Amino acid sequence: MDDQDQIEHLVIDLTRELGEHVSSETIRLEVTGVYDGFNSAKIRQYVPVLTRKIVREHLIARHEER
Repeated sequence: MDDQDQIEHLVIDLTRELGEHVSSETIRLEVTGVYDGFNSAKIRQYVPVLTRKIVREHLIARHEER
């Protein structure tokens, strides 16, 4: 699976979980930004897992602040 496929999978997964509170557009922006932050990572296999964890925690925290 290439990076775009990974990003799309993460957006779909997080939208299913958080879409009631966060728009898919916002989720896509967050996922893309975090994922791109790992562009220089030499070991790529953990990038999707780390991206999901970071984005999920950030979006939940932001929602709870409201």
